[in-house]
Amino acid sequence: MNKLIRCFALVIGFAFSHTLMAEQAQWQSPETVVGAETVSLEQAKKLHADGITFIDVRSAKHYNKRHIPAAVNLYVKDQFTESNLLKLGKKDTPMVVYCNGTHCSLSYKAAEAAVSWGFTSIKYFRAGMRGWRRDGNPVEYGSR
Repeated sequence: MNKLIRCFALVIGFAFSHTLMAEQAQWQSPETVVGAETVSLEQAKKLHADGITFIDVRSAKHYNKRHIPAAVNLYVKDQFTESNLLKLGKKDTPMVVYCNGTHCSLSYKAAEAAVSWGFTSIKYFRAGMRGWRRDGNPVEYGSR
């Protein structure tokens, strides 16, 4: 009986995780944000090389695990504010926002917010950290 219960629990767990993974695989962040410029990986690399400010809008835990070199961490849920963005530059200063990648909603939410506050040169790096890493680009660890 105990073996049967464990087997049943395993089947239910597998079915649940498979359904959850299928739902996550279907969801994708929007390709564009009205008022922001969506940038490709190649464009992001050029912007980074040009010294444009990159803003990692993930939690401090994810940021500390790894982030794009010199990126500023402003978690979208509490630190990503108009006043904190103004500390990084004027409303027409180019800034790149990113999160984990195409299955992450944080960067498009941040881009939408920045545009609504009147920022006019927001770059939405949809491929985010996953795209950056998969291309073999350098990353930093820990806080800045």
